[in-house]
Amino acid sequence: MKKILMVLLVLLMAASLFAGGKKEAEAEEPKAAEEKVEVKKEMAKPAIKNPDTYIWATYGTIDSLDPAKSYDSASWSNMALLYETLVTYKGESTGDFIPMLAEEVPTIENGLVTNGGKTWKFKIKKGIKFHSGDTMTPEDVEYSFERNMVLDPDAGPNWIWYYIFFDGVWGSRDDDGNIAVDFADIDKAVEVEGDYVVFNLANPFPAFLGVIAGKWAAIVNKSFVAENGGWDGSAAAYPEVNNPPEDAETLSDIEDGTGPYRLVRWEKGVEMVHERFEGYWGNKPAIRKVIYKVVDEWSTRKLMLLRGDVDVATVDSLYYNEMDQEEGLTVYRDLPSLTVHGVFFNQDIAAQDNPLIGSGRIDGEGVPPDFFSDKNVRLGFIYAFDESIYINDISNNTAMDPVTPIPAGLPYKNPNQKRLPHDMKKAEEAFRKAFGGQIWEQGFKLDLLYNEGNDVRRAVNMMLAENVMKLNPKFKVSVRGVEWSEYVDMIRKSNMPIFNVGWAPDYPDPDNYANPFMHSQGHYARQCGYSNPEVDKLVEEAAISFDPALRKKNYYRIQEIFVEDAVGIMYSQPLSRRYFKDWVKGWYFNPMMSHDEFETVPFLTKSY
Repeated sequence: MKKILMVLLVLLMAASLFAGGKKEAEAEEPKAAEEKVEVKKEMAKPAIKNPDTYIWATYGTIDSLDPAKSYDSASWSNMALLYETLVTYKGESTGDFIPMLAEEVPTIENGLVTNGGKTWKFKIKKGIKFHSGDTMTPEDVEYSFERNMVLDPDAGPNWIWYYIFFDGVWGSRDDDGNIAVDFADIDKAVEVEGDYVVFNLANPFPAFLGVIAGKWAAIVNKSFVAENGGWDGSAAAYPEVNNPPEDAETLSDIEDGTGPYRLVRWEKGVEMVHERFEGYWGNKPAIRKVIYKVVDEWSTRKLMLLRGDVDVATVDSLYYNEMDQEEGLTVYRDLPSLTVHGVFFNQDIAAQDNPLIGSGRIDGEGVPPDFFSDKNVRLGFIYAFDESIYINDISNNTAMDPVTPIPAGLPYKNPNQKRLPHDMKKAEEAFRKAFGGQIWEQGFKLDLLYNEGNDVRRAVNMMLAENVMKLNPKFKVSVRGVEWSEYVDMIRKSNMPIFNVGWAPDYPDPDNYANPFMHSQGHYARQCGYSNPEVDKLVEEAAISFDPALRKKNYYRIQEIFVEDAVGIMYSQPLSRRYFKDWVKGWYFNPMMSHDEFETVPFLTKSY
């Protein structure tokens, strides 16, 4: 547990934000993770299989490779090899940045952050090639950010740009789906000035460098997108390309990034294959081919890893003890993530053509669309959840109890905030009150879904379902798995009455947790129909403030309200492990990486 104290992040404000990173020539290479690492030894070392190929066996089908659309870790893990951003995190640090496609990190000291922190200038490197052979220009950089805002697919990452560039605006469309932001205003947000790209923020934003380092800030090739039928950069085409249909975004399954690898094949639901880009501008990776292999079944993943058919496999906490008995592996332990996991209640379930609500009524054969709008229903599920079972049995004591969405390791986490306890008597009392007693009398039927292969979520859902059904034989709760892409899509469409999600940070600031989970326009809060005007005001004030006292006061109150309003059940902040074949060298850990098994590939080698 002491390790988590070492990850206390310096808030990206004042000195941290504006001191910036070193110039690239001075920056150190990321160092391999050395602490709490155990190499499982064996008598004789076997020959290294596929010495120039790196294979990761995991679960989770990839949704999209388009930076304007992708908002899930499976997609981001692959995009990290294909695309690059203006700046990136320095090695294992979450507060220090180094240049990537920019010449240097903007600071007040070097004159690139002005106007009280609202204007940021990035000088763009010259001579960098896209995978197609085209040369990247500042215009491509400007286009990439404007394209994100122009496309703005439903439930994508682009709320971040509207949140930063506009006051009180969360997307390009109004509640009726009509375009509500003029292209002229989008065009003013990001401008080209010679070799520089200038960002004009609506307000100072302490975490801006972290946002610019995210996968949604990847730089794409304007010509390549236009040649493949995408947005041509004109104002006239804005309405035509805004909110494209599912899988119709231009870069869904093709790419033209500047990254160290290029996409060569994608068999959806099976594997994605990348090869080293020989025209890469930076240091040439040692690994020539990289494969993301979808293997939902745990025993198969385990066997592939032990045989050396893959170099790393996703191991859920349920199997840590089992894997610790094996040899020929390098094990990294107690890795303090900034990811949180929780169960959330949809208070405004989509009613039209939604098979997940059954009859859609309180009749024992489904649930009504407003089922979770009754706080007593939410309380019934919360009191039925046994956090001790999760921590002790499901996570094998490799997780902390986050209580609220803001994780330990960030400023303004309230360590004394208490959760509502597991209490079956109180759960029964709450369900008896729900909908004036109708729920208790009539019962309900509900599916708890999880993404196939995620045995932890399956176990969490099973525990919750069993406890709820113990209360009343008329409560029928089943657990079943679906493909990851389908799972994500159902959440986007607000079809799922109750869902189990994880949140990896977009940027290392408490705003990135309070906003998506609790602001009425936040990513999950909006999909759950949750709204509290007091929370909205608190989130908006804290996001742009440089006053630590104000931020602490606001975030502490937000955490109180999360429990008071029974928004959801935050049950895990993992202390995770990684299991590699012992021939994999050079890996390092940064909690801001979506999937470090892939994002570190350019620095890896295979050797003894």
